[in-house]
Amino acid sequence: MLAIAGGKGGCGKTTTTLGLAWTLARRGRDPLVVDGDCDMPDSHHIAGIERGAGVDALARGAPLGRACQYPSALPGVALVTAGRPERTAPALRAARNWSGPVLVDCPAGVGPDATRPLRHADATLVISTDQPQCLDDTRRTATAARQLDAPPVGALVRAARPVTAPDRVADCPVLAAVPSVETPLAAPALAEAWSTVAGRLLDGETAPGRGRDWRRQHRSR
Repeated sequence: MLAIAGGKGGCGKTTTTLGLAWTLARRGRDPLVVDGDCDMPDSHHIAGIERGAGVDALARGAPLGRACQYPSALPGVALVTAGRPERTAPALRAARNWSGPVLVDCPAGVGPDATRPLRHADATLVISTDQPQCLDDTRRTATAARQLDAPPVGALVRAARPVTAPDRVADCPVLAAVPSVETPLAAPALAEAWSTVAGRLLDGETAPGRGRDWRRQHRSR
């Protein structure tokens, strides 16, 4: 289970989560996205679907196949939309039964709601802009991820000029730098960056070396 986390809202967590999942789907994986951002849920808007029961239904015991939706804009991606904060933990426990990689869109910051998904994840991909305040917030997020046993495997940075993005953020490698665009899911530069990140994660270049592995392969259900 891979947490997509960042210290500041608007840094690109949700877009990265969906874009990376879409990339994994095109590579033959069977990705599941869980929207764990209960305060500012946005995945359903970007994916073009209704919010639905999602996390709440999964936490109540609904089968995974019924709790998730399959956005036509993201072929091959299953999405569990956000629910109540107190239901995120049981929903994430249930999501461990998914046969493919599970990506969790986390709330911003390091408060209780933001760290709840990190307690269930195996690893974290941190997202930041190149602004100093956002970079500082991201360092705190990375520290929390390490303390909660979901160590960062890398960072993705949204930069005004990607060629000048830092090589490391929060003591972890920057896997890709991307520009700010109005339609991220249709932007070739972002698609290339997500492909780079997916390749490095799946190849194990940035794997945290733990017993659990977020990269579980597809199995027939």
